[in-house]
Amino acid sequence: MLSIRKRGKYFHVRGSVRVGRETRIVKEHSCGTDRRDDANDYKAKLEADIRHEILHGTGGRTHTLTIADAGLRYMGRPGGLRTYDLWRLNQINAVVGDYTIARAAEAWTEFRRVRCGGIEPTTVQRFRSTFRAAINYLADAEGFDPPRLPKRPKGERIDKKRIRFLSEAQADRLIESYAEHVQPIAITLRWQGLRIGEALRIGWDQVNWKANSIFIAESKNGEARTVAMHKKVRAALHRLFVAQGSPGEGVVFLTQLGVPYHDPRLYKKFPSGSPIKKAHGTAVRRAVISDFHVHDWRHHWACHCVMAGIDLETIRQEGGWKSLRMVERYATVSAAHRIRAMRKLK
Repeated sequence: MLSIRKRGKYFHVRGSVRVGRETRIVKEHSCGTDRRDDANDYKAKLEADIRHEILHGTGGRTHTLTIADAGLRYMGRPGGLRTYDLWRLNQINAVVGDYTIARAAEAWTEFRRVRCGGIEPTTVQRFRSTFRAAINYLADAEGFDPPRLPKRPKGERIDKKRIRFLSEAQADRLIESYAEHVQPIAITLRWQGLRIGEALRIGWDQVNWKANSIFIAESKNGEARTVAMHKKVRAALHRLFVAQGSPGEGVVFLTQLGVPYHDPRLYKKFPSGSPIKKAHGTAVRRAVISDFHVHDWRHHWACHCVMAGIDLETIRQEGGWKSLRMVERYATVSAAHRIRAMRKLK
């Protein structure tokens, strides 16, 4: 820490500046001013310059710490990381782990070139967010300014506002079009608004018949929650419960072979996607419905909750979103519904 004191006519500065494991000693010398405010300004600038030189100079920390160091530090943060982020960090480390932090922008460009060819812009953006989060975490811990990463190339658009939902008649038709073993999953997605991974991980010990609720132990945001069980979901789950011999444990939804679905977080190529994607594709073709993905059941649920008059905070909690902003993004209502609502104005 630097300090100032007056010696004769002018103020003088001396002390030390420590950054991480490195310390620089500043010998006493004149600030060249007899005004305390100016001397304090000189001291602050001197300290900032020394810190910058330690961190960004030829032998600075950003030139010795690597992308792999950032990943390891980020993995060890309190609370840990989700499986998806761990997988992405491993992918990043395999390609550019030996690049120094000072070369982070170059490392990201190289990673995009080697690893991100032919994948969706949204997936690339998730890689970038994880990459940046790891570097920012290390920068905060070591006390240096994180380097900037190149922005998304011009012309590469990420459609974050895609919202898709069905009419009640379309939804009924689609449910009927699923294979028998997939239909209960689709019913759960439609009436509970769960993410596909949350639905497939439900265990019988998480279904509370008495309280009429389902406990979601693992969610995308890392927070567990309990959701109210819709009557149609209850009926579908009860049929499975009876068919499986009233089990007290084990997963609820099984494949056609009677085994649990693979966890999409453990896929080797990409830890995402849906184990029922193929079955869903067959169902939408049978129902003559286009542009409706498995995850769109979540959009459908949120939209119909809004149209049913359910408040946004309840939708947020039941759906497992962290902010109301995300609920508002999903909860788009149809033009016809808005017209009917406005007719109520007298």
